[in-house]
Amino acid sequence: MMKTCHLISFLIVCSILSTRAQWSPAEWPTLKHYDGDHLYNISLPIGGIGTGVVGLGGRGELRDWEIQNKPDVGYSTVTKGNDAPFFAVWVKSAGKPAVTRGLIGPIHPAEYLHYEGRPVNHHGVPRFENASFDAAYPFGIVNLSDRNLPIKVRIKAFNPLIPGDADASGIPVAVLSCEVENVSDNALEVAVCGNMRNFVGQDGSRFRIDWKGDYIPTGADKNTNVYRESADIRGIYMYSDNVKKDDAAWGTIALTTNAREGVSYRTSSTPNAWSNALLDFWDDFSADGALTEKTVSADNDLMASLAVKQTIGARAKKTFTFFITWHFPNRLGWVAWENPNHDKTVFGNYYARQYKDAWDAAEKTVPRLPALEKKTIDFVNAVVKSDIPDEVKEAALFNLNVLRS
Repeated sequence: MMKTCHLISFLIVCSILSTRAQWSPAEWPTLKHYDGDHLYNISLPIGGIGTGVVGLGGRGELRDWEIQNKPDVGYSTVTKGNDAPFFAVWVKSAGKPAVTRGLIGPIHPAEYLHYEGRPVNHHGVPRFENASFDAAYPFGIVNLSDRNLPIKVRIKAFNPLIPGDADASGIPVAVLSCEVENVSDNALEVAVCGNMRNFVGQDGSRFRIDWKGDYIPTGADKNTNVYRESADIRGIYMYSDNVKKDDAAWGTIALTTNAREGVSYRTSSTPNAWSNALLDFWDDFSADGALTEKTVSADNDLMASLAVKQTIGARAKKTFTFFITWHFPNRLGWVAWENPNHDKTVFGNYYARQYKDAWDAAEKTVPRLPALEKKTIDFVNAVVKSDIPDEVKEAALFNLNVLRS
């Protein structure tokens, strides 16, 4: 009888988990629209108060990574060039060749000027023809379209921001949802993929100089990526056993999704000489919109890729949601950061006491997203829908981003 009760309880729990609604973003308020040259310098910081941030660029690029207790606006020494994190989309219509694009808008004219011809990250990746940006902080929406593609995409990114609730406003998470609209009269197969290297330990404060005279960040090697699944999320967990545990750049990162079907992944790519890691990923993803795990090798490049593939009916929309979470507990004093040989006083980060690692942050946050999003929308609407001038709304709302520090 006892075994039967346990079996019934187990089946009930499984039923609840399988029917739990999969979160996707609601309609968000917007206050400001940007396009053209205005997109060049936009970087909307996503991340909880006191946790560090990831910048969502005006054209969909991920920039200004500051999650390892080190300021890096405008430099991105941790992740740059073809090694920078980015998202891509694959589209296939019956009877037509598949098309793959980076989920990024067009290159700005100023970005063609460089002694190597590539001052912009992923200069050689095919991009969308048109981009614009809508914002009502902390909500940011990148709108992408291309006359040669049967889809339009809205990249919707935010983090919870709820006045009076410091814990809910201090989550180390960047929520990124890609709303893909099929603008054709035929069903499409569509896959969206997030790509991100394991850069734990490489915060840009330690360098070596390569044969070209470029500064290359060092500090960690033999990092590890593993694929995991739990009740609400699945994705890639990144860590390192080769970074000192009192180092500011010691910690964990997770790239996850709440999708239950159509998920594929790679925890690494081929060795990265002449950007072969990116090319190897691109060939794999472009073939069928799904990823094939690489054979484990000590020489592989730790480029983690996570894809979700769905079928979208004619004139329909579907959402592909991803989460970037992190956990770097050791905030150091300013003198220690500027001088690595100085005695290191670890002040620590409050958020690191709420979560044991980056995976734990994702697991605890994703089930709460509907409530956290609603409260954030309510707060932003209180400002946006007020009768004060738009200039005052913008000054009051957008300058809250300094709380991300």
